[in-house]
Amino acid sequence: MKTALFLCLLLRMAAFAQPAEQFLKSSASMLAINRNPELVFFGATSRQKSHLDTLSASAQNYRSHSFYHLWRQNYEEATLWLEKTGNSYPKENGMIGEVYLRSLKDYPRALQHLDAYDALTPNFDDMISHNPVSYLRGLAYRGLNNHPKAIEQFCIAIDSLARKHGAEWVNYKHFVSRAVSYMAIGQADKALTDLAQATKNFNRSALVAYHKGRALLQLGRTAEARTAFQDASFFVKALRAERTGDYQEDDFNPIYEEEIDEAISQLKTKP
Repeated sequence: MKTALFLCLLLRMAAFAQPAEQFLKSSASMLAINRNPELVFFGATSRQKSHLDTLSASAQNYRSHSFYHLWRQNYEEATLWLEKTGNSYPKENGMIGEVYLRSLKDYPRALQHLDAYDALTPNFDDMISHNPVSYLRGLAYRGLNNHPKAIEQFCIAIDSLARKHGAEWVNYKHFVSRAVSYMAIGQADKALTDLAQATKNFNRSALVAYHKGRALLQLGRTAEARTAFQDASFFVKALRAERTGDYQEDDFNPIYEEEIDEAISQLKTKP
């Protein structure tokens, strides 16, 4: 009787042990898989992964081709698909222009596609990702070091938004971008005016404080510039504490903590 009871107990233990062993093997396999880098395009279906060239013609599918090749850093292929998308679907030119501007830094092509998109409604300053097309054109001209033309486009964007909603509702980054171009052509006083409005719209910006320091420095107002750079240092550290990763207030106007520290360091030796 005891022997039979003991055998039953062993069988039950074996039955519980088998799933546990399988679970451990499965977990180990899963951990091994997760250590390997993901090699598929985020958001792509299995069909997109293996048969990209067989997709039917549509704006969405053409965009998928473009973004897939951008993700794989196949820039020549990405460019071919971006151009094909713009030629086949003119309404996509706004998106394409922003991709050339933001991701590829190809400013002539960005302007070409932004102009084509805006031409669809010539009496209206179209919006692309919450920015007027004129603002994105300004960034493209700035990338080409054509600051007078950039300022012209920034003015169109800012003035149209201010008329509709009031200056206090214009994105503060738009004022910063125009200020950067004003400083590039030696008009630091106008840059300060823009940065003052940017501060009203967002008063905890490291980006605004940093460029305010640059403008004040151009005007020879060293003590005020030092204070502005110190404010920028405080704000950028606060943002770093709130957010993880390489956070930028504005991808079009990146600033780095090292730049701010260097500006402060250089001013320590000045009266």
